[in-house]
Amino acid sequence: MSSRVQGFTLMELLVVLAVMGVMMGLIGFSLLGGGGNELGAAQRELLGLIQKTRAQAALTGRETRLLIYNDPQDEDKYHRYIEIVTQESNNTGNWVVAGEGTFLTDGIYLVPSDESLSFQADDWREDAFSIWSHDEYEDLLLSPPFKGVRSEGGAESFTYMAFNEAGNLICPEGDTGVPQTPKLVLAVGEPNPADEEKALRFNDPNSIAGILMRRFGGFAVLDVNDFINP
Repeated sequence: MSSRVQGFTLMELLVVLAVMGVMMGLIGFSLLGGGGNELGAAQRELLGLIQKTRAQAALTGRETRLLIYNDPQDEDKYHRYIEIVTQESNNTGNWVVAGEGTFLTDGIYLVPSDESLSFQADDWREDAFSIWSHDEYEDLLLSPPFKGVRSEGGAESFTYMAFNEAGNLICPEGDTGVPQTPKLVLAVGEPNPADEEKALRFNDPNSIAGILMRRFGGFAVLDVNDFINP
């Protein structure tokens, strides 16, 4: 009687990796502070979206991005609206939308990457700014979705976190050429319509939280004590 040994297929391994990513996210949820408050809820929601984006990249074998709306003319969406897209396999410059986009909890915003892009309280933490997966001056311009697909070169502006075809985080290079670790910073804020260049206002330096990304998986949950005092 002969025995037959079968190995895992590539797809099965990718599914296992995706499930592990989701489990890591669920474990992370139990570690997050904030309980039922808005900042804690937004942090948990954002972490789930990050894990979903990474899993989507690994499962499809194509670059996948977590988009953050970056047009200050739209107060409702600016640094609050989030969407996941995956690059089409034929590299036509199209991005397939993965499900519906979502908004962060009311009153919670992603802090821009530079102090010149928003108004902060005088004692704002020195490093309480987001670091994206790309140069801060190179936003992704996309058209509105049509049949679940966005095309590059449109009028809607997005900043983003990107994961490559293996599900690894894409890290930007700093001024010295050394890769920076992307970081998403959340804070209680409000629109600042009086200044077009600083469309958001953050008045409370103690109402901040964040997620420090890891290139090859995992994350570090940040609370206000993890940021550098001014």
